[in-house]
Amino acid sequence: MKRLFLFSLVFLLALTACVRPQSNSLRLGNHDLLITVDGLERTYILHVPPAARRGKPLPLLIVLHGGGGSGKKMQRFLGFDDYADERSFYVAYPDSYRSSGQRAAHWNDGRGTEVTSGVDDVKFLLEMIAEIDRRVPLDERRVYVTGASNGGMMTYRLGCETAGVFAGIAPVIANIPEPIFETCAPAAPLHFLAINGSADPLIPLEGGTVCEDIRFGCAGGKVVSQAASVAKFSAANGCDPMPQSVNLPVEAEDGTFVEQQTYLNCIGGAQVTAYIIHNGGHTWPPRPPQLPAAGAQSRNLDATRRIVDAFLPQR
Repeated sequence: MKRLFLFSLVFLLALTACVRPQSNSLRLGNHDLLITVDGLERTYILHVPPAARRGKPLPLLIVLHGGGGSGKKMQRFLGFDDYADERSFYVAYPDSYRSSGQRAAHWNDGRGTEVTSGVDDVKFLLEMIAEIDRRVPLDERRVYVTGASNGGMMTYRLGCETAGVFAGIAPVIANIPEPIFETCAPAAPLHFLAINGSADPLIPLEGGTVCEDIRFGCAGGKVVSQAASVAKFSAANGCDPMPQSVNLPVEAEDGTFVEQQTYLNCIGGAQVTAYIIHNGGHTWPPRPPQLPAAGAQSRNLDATRRIVDAFLPQR
């Protein structure tokens, strides 16, 4: 009897150790949160899905806004929360830092031309993940990040510089900033999905100067090509060097069509896929462009759905 009691006690202690209590655990819904990093107050929205009631660790998807945008705007327009509630994952919408007197907020994405180039956004986002982990049960093996434009380049930077933190990244309408390309060292396996417009007037598909012919507060700088950006991550994952390319069925006659590039035989089961929207501009498909000079909208791809299906499929 005594031996049975001791065994039960040891089992109970082990079980308790596996259930890590969260400080200030959050209720379901949206939360406007703040942390201080390097003396700067940083803000983000965290969406907690109904599945959090069960108390089990859930995945996290981080969504990074473009230059001059905000986390709130990304949450309002991209539709990730509906998928989060349906498929049981958290969504975080952080804000880049804007100092007093600065007209628009931008991520320090590695171009070296941003006003905020002295702000350590990599550190902020890593500390945000750690803070979320303290507040809710988080599946640390399934943390993903996506972003558009300036946020897409920041997504690339995270994939280059935070080995082992993310399970997958999905940069949209972005390439790797030229200054960080040589030192970019992705860890494997790392799921990867990229979406680019072939006629993007801000982030050139073939690389070069950002916003070369557009002046509306864009920070400029240089990026490498879409092909070089994708190749960096396919090579890190040990995939076949040449992708299988197919054109997806045209669903809307809007002058665009979508080429899907799939890299095969990647190590560790990594999935590496790129989408080129031919004749498409600087937009998050199928949403309309946010700037008059951004180019053509495409209704032939749903970027939000593709990202969620790739990283957080229905189970």
